[in-house]
Amino acid sequence: MPENKHPENKHIAFFNYPAHGHLNPALPVVAELVRRGHRVTYAAPRQYAGAVADAGAAVLTYASTTPENWEDVAIPEKPTGDDAANAMLAQVLEGFAPLSAAEERLTGDVPDLIVFDQYAHHTGRLLARKWSLPSVQTCTTFAANAEYSPYARLAELSDVQLDFTHPSFAELGKVFRATLDEHGFADLSVEEFSAGGEDLSVVFLPKSFQLGAETFGDGFVFTGPSLGNGRRAGDGDWPPPAGDRPLLLITMGSHGYENRAEFYRQCVRAFGDVDWTVVMAVGTQVKPAELGPLPSNFDVVPWVPQLEVLRRADALLAHAGMGSTMEALYFGVPPVVVPRLGEQQLIGERLVELGLGRMVMPADADAETLRAAVLGLAGDSAAKERVAKVRDEIRAAGGTSAAADAIEAVAKSR
Repeated sequence: MPENKHPENKHIAFFNYPAHGHLNPALPVVAELVRRGHRVTYAAPRQYAGAVADAGAAVLTYASTTPENWEDVAIPEKPTGDDAANAMLAQVLEGFAPLSAAEERLTGDVPDLIVFDQYAHHTGRLLARKWSLPSVQTCTTFAANAEYSPYARLAELSDVQLDFTHPSFAELGKVFRATLDEHGFADLSVEEFSAGGEDLSVVFLPKSFQLGAETFGDGFVFTGPSLGNGRRAGDGDWPPPAGDRPLLLITMGSHGYENRAEFYRQCVRAFGDVDWTVVMAVGTQVKPAELGPLPSNFDVVPWVPQLEVLRRADALLAHAGMGSTMEALYFGVPPVVVPRLGEQQLIGERLVELGLGRMVMPADADAETLRAAVLGLAGDSAAKERVAKVRDEIRAAGGTSAAADAIEAVAKSR
């Protein structure tokens, strides 16, 4: 076991879900903990190993069950009961995927603290129980507690009928039960295991944006988005456009969605003749040639260093991912969102409820509607004032540094 020459410095193990929306806020926290002298071991599949190592962590590699490139998977516009059951099984399989590699690596080097993602809590929560370690949960989206769960609203939004006799649910139960039994928790129900027990939850939102915020007490720390130094592994250079025209960033994030090329074509029609600069990040699966003749005010690229563009942007048109939404608010940019998943619709509803942005449902996302939403919000001075207040709240919450403070405090408490 490596010797800890400074007892105040701790060994912290991180377990996260392998997707950019989960890694982006976590890795700056890892870098900050390492800067403070702590040692971090971070479980990650091969495709994210470089970014994890760049943050200063020791990489614990494992065989992930998730796609190597999320763009390659087109999320359906109208999910079925099959899709939902298969997705729930996939979440559990991925949650436990690092377990054997983590036990092999960490049994002789047991960490002082385990940090795990809300969505991929399985391995971290099990090892924290098994080794009687303190633990911290990180939440990249709305948190839940014993009194309030935003996911009840998700059930209301969905018209998908879950069939609990589906083979994927049967397999999910078997995997969960067998794993708990194998690790000495035969008397622990799946429901009890899933209910929590962590010492603290770190939520990468300002508290005002959290649904049911009044029900969350001292066990939850709302830090706002964790952006670190504003640069991410793989970010290239982005030369800001010349001139002082307003700038609109259009992005649908790092996941693939059905019919995304048609959405981008509608954007070209919507904003091709406005006196704005439009930066549209379309990923690698959609080619600019598919979008028809591109107007001179459009810059269509696979990816952009999003934080750099938002620093200069006046408007955002995006998919209502929590990461992009929080990043826009951090820079005081009012977002228009076109949600493609139930959770994204919750985020869109919250933006509208707080008067911070506008939401267009995918079925309504034609050129005329998108143009009216973006230009209407850009001209809404009251919305801009509300966004400015949330921007100030977010920056006061502390972001990366506050999250590191909270995790460090739990690590040093035992």
